[in-house]
Amino acid sequence: MAHGAEPFETLRVADIGDVATNPYSVPKSIAAIEKFYDEILSHNCRPLSMGGDHTVVLPILRAMKRKYGPVALIHVDAHADFTNIMAGERITHGTPFYRAVEEDLLDCKRVSQIGIRVGYSPDDWE
Repeated sequence: MAHGAEPFETLRVADIGDVATNPYSVPKSIAAIEKFYDEILSHNCRPLSMGGDHTVVLPILRAMKRKYGPVALIHVDAHADFTNIMAGERITHGTPFYRAVEEDLLDCKRVSQIGIRVGYSPDDWE
């Protein structure tokens, strides 16, 4: 390789597919994602997760905490996803990191959010 990096010589990486979720039930989808990640983690694999609705990070972090305790995180997004309540709900695409801090899922001294742009003013939500 041009730069001498050969990641597949030192890392074993595999795409293990998508989690089967229920598009009509957030609680059932959350439970399915947690179960899926519990299974991955039971094999001492370390998941690298990308994409999906922002809500998916909460069950992933819950499973990670059960295995490792509070974890470090690199979050790349334009939004902080750190709202307490959104549209009257506690678990939505805009609330996962608020819940994660509330549930002590993160080692907050080792969390970085990259790409966050200016949010709305509190009056925009009233």
